[in-house]
Amino acid sequence: MGSSAAWELSKYGENVLLIEQQDSIYTFGSSFGEARISRSLGPKNDIFSYLQQTSVSETQNLINYLNDGLTEKPHKMEDIYTTSPVTYIYYQSQLNEIEELLDGQTDKYEFAPNKEKALEMFDMVIPDTAMVIREFKQYSGTLNPKVLIAKLHNGIRKAGNRIRYNQKVTSLTRKNGIYAIEITNTKSGEIETLLSKKVVAAAGPYNGLLVQEIAPYFSKLITPKRLFLAFLKINRSTYESLKSEQKKKLQEFYPVANLNSEIFYSMIEKYDEDGIPLLKVGGHFLRTDIDDLNAVWAKELTSKEIQWSKENTAAYFALLNLPIGITDLEFSSGYSCVYSLTTSEVPYVTNVIKNDSEVESNFVLVGGMSGIGAKGSLAYGLIAADILLNKDQSPGIYLKTKTALGSERLIKDLQDFKE
Repeated sequence: MGSSAAWELSKYGENVLLIEQQDSIYTFGSSFGEARISRSLGPKNDIFSYLQQTSVSETQNLINYLNDGLTEKPHKMEDIYTTSPVTYIYYQSQLNEIEELLDGQTDKYEFAPNKEKALEMFDMVIPDTAMVIREFKQYSGTLNPKVLIAKLHNGIRKAGNRIRYNQKVTSLTRKNGIYAIEITNTKSGEIETLLSKKVVAAAGPYNGLLVQEIAPYFSKLITPKRLFLAFLKINRSTYESLKSEQKKKLQEFYPVANLNSEIFYSMIEKYDEDGIPLLKVGGHFLRTDIDDLNAVWAKELTSKEIQWSKENTAAYFALLNLPIGITDLEFSSGYSCVYSLTTSEVPYVTNVIKNDSEVESNFVLVGGMSGIGAKGSLAYGLIAADILLNKDQSPGIYLKTKTALGSERLIKDLQDFKE
């Protein structure tokens, strides 16, 4: 989010300094890795569909900017996006949600409302209570945050702006309308204080600590929770025994979101040198408390978490009618990441508030992504830049989204919190 906001401000011609706690190559954090689900499907006037589609168009703008003036065009959307059908598994209890989703839907999709249709259309063997929707749209599938961040940084530098790596913000205060930002070099320990008239805070789960002097209430409005990710490989002999059409089906039915109570989701992180996919597996609602935010990234998965990942992956393969069981799945590695949760699970892109209702126009916070930030990352950055510079895009869904994420909503949340 920090990189996207810094790029959008750079695109507007602003003088920007991006402060990164990590090195240029990320080693931890929720932006770590090579795949996140990118999906567009939503009901009419859905802000999250808008965020994803705006992020796609803003990414195209970034690609065009990076390629401008070059005789060859080395940057392309496919560096970041892998287009693939997105498979959703719904249940009868969610029928009203499905009807709202599909009413007037303009994105291309296929819908199997019962197990007979799922078998006929997708060769899937689903329970009586299940239904399947598959989304088909360019740049829906997965996106690579590692590559996206690198290109954002290229764009920031090409615009003449700076990035300071390995710099941790250890103090952030305001006096007479000027922000004093104390940064500590994480390698040398050297301390420096920077002064700025405008600030965008986009520190993920560290936002509460970062803005404790400016807006202490965010430590209560945004709650960090740990989630685990398991990376699984299919046993080589099992994978090689699959027919070519089975391998193709496996590839085409990722990513997936099984919208049960835990929301099992999975995607292909990458392929090894032999073409065997590495599957990333998680549970959107499998959240646990965090004792030490700095240490959580290194926390190893429990045997129960690994087993859950294998069981749910094997169950999905059974739905796909593929002969891959639990014993055919090998645990490759695990990773602990952090969701920054708001009460409503809707993120904030907002000015901070002083004295209960006064808007601080020169300070914007982007946070509380609640696990749904990656697909709309450049859109969040665009809105943050617009707020800081008092700009607007075309009305309609843009204003609806900006309002849903912004200061009016923050003021109401603060009032509700006090009550």
